[in-house]
Amino acid sequence: MEKKILPIGNDDFRMIRESEKECYYVDKTLMIKDFLDYSNLVALVTRPRRFGKTLNMTMIRDFFDITQDSRDIFEGLAIMETVYADRINSVPVVSLSFKGCSGETMEEVKAAIASVVYREYKKHGKYLVKEADRENTDYLRFFQTFKAFEEKKVEVDDLKNSLYYLLEALHTFYGVRPIVLMDEYDNPIIEAHLGGFRKRFTQFFYASFLTITLKGNPHLGQALLTGIQSVAKESIFSKLNNIVVYTVLSKHYSPYFGLNKEEASELLSAYDLDLNEEVSAFYDGYLFSGIQMYNPWSVLNYANEKVLKSYWVKTSDNVLIKDSVLEAGYDFHRGFKKLIVDGKVAVGMNLEASFAELPRTDTLWGLFVNAGYLTVIKEDYRRNRFTVSLPNEEVRTEFKLVVSAYTKLSSEMLQEMLFALTDDRLIEKSYSLE
Repeated sequence: MEKKILPIGNDDFRMIRESEKECYYVDKTLMIKDFLDYSNLVALVTRPRRFGKTLNMTMIRDFFDITQDSRDIFEGLAIMETVYADRINSVPVVSLSFKGCSGETMEEVKAAIASVVYREYKKHGKYLVKEADRENTDYLRFFQTFKAFEEKKVEVDDLKNSLYYLLEALHTFYGVRPIVLMDEYDNPIIEAHLGGFRKRFTQFFYASFLTITLKGNPHLGQALLTGIQSVAKESIFSKLNNIVVYTVLSKHYSPYFGLNKEEASELLSAYDLDLNEEVSAFYDGYLFSGIQMYNPWSVLNYANEKVLKSYWVKTSDNVLIKDSVLEAGYDFHRGFKKLIVDGKVAVGMNLEASFAELPRTDTLWGLFVNAGYLTVIKEDYRRNRFTVSLPNEEVRTEFKLVVSAYTKLSSEMLQEMLFALTDDRLIEKSYSLE
């Protein structure tokens, strides 16, 4: 029997489901049911990179998008067995991915964001241009902005308001409040931070761009954002305080990012592999609200190459992580040392703020957990104490690089730490970080 294609590098739901050669797909469509059941006006789900965020967002897009006919690609999936099956292709969807919005200057990042918004204008504009009356004041601001995009004359204020105008036009045209999906919403902020212009970028543009779209907008149905970390409730995002944040510790949405043990076992079995202790040691170890999760990117690549090695750590250079460790203070380094020595450490932690915005020890630990370098194995909310550990051998490999390149250690201590990370043994001697 011919094996299904592994969708490595393909995170578009429709492309996977329509592939000429059938692709392997782990059914996560009940996330759509939860999205409707929770009914948050604006929700943010934070998860590490390569844990299925984009695939899930395109799945939600393709289910609701009123301009599509998606019944064939959802046939046989769990959502079609629920009472929500008749909601398919019933809502206008504005779907934006900011994962490619990069640049060395603030203007370059803003231009990249403008390109993403323009694509949505073109997608929806072809329907509105055919049917809507251009002279109708209900559409006037949309068409004026659309023209500015086409002529490359979009001013900052136009861009700040562009999504509001798009939602306004879609709401008027369809009589249904649109759904907004923003994948990797925090990538432009990370780019701005690394480029040294985060404060100007967020204060004068990005905060306004998001707030105008997502708060107090009468044309918004629901919005779902994904990213690595939350910056929504702190600093310049204090006005955008209507976002409900679902972190790796939240029960809501916890089954839909990553592979549970049964899913990982079934996948590997389909490619003549076993989920044994050695494989689990490499790719297991994450706990999302008590659910044991395997890294999906690594399991897919292992099923493809059949070589037990690190895959996830090669997908990004994680400059933000490494630079943050370099900038950290004594309290973090003391806990960091204990983590390396003992394999775990109890810390105070904030998962709902960005280290870039609030450079404190608790937000740095939160960044490590949000980014997938650590996982929480014990929670004490009353005391704000969380025991964190390295999830698996794959991450342990990357940690060696973080330690060696970005902490101020003596060569003797560094060598001891690297051996401890490799051999999973305790360091008996006590050292101090310089």
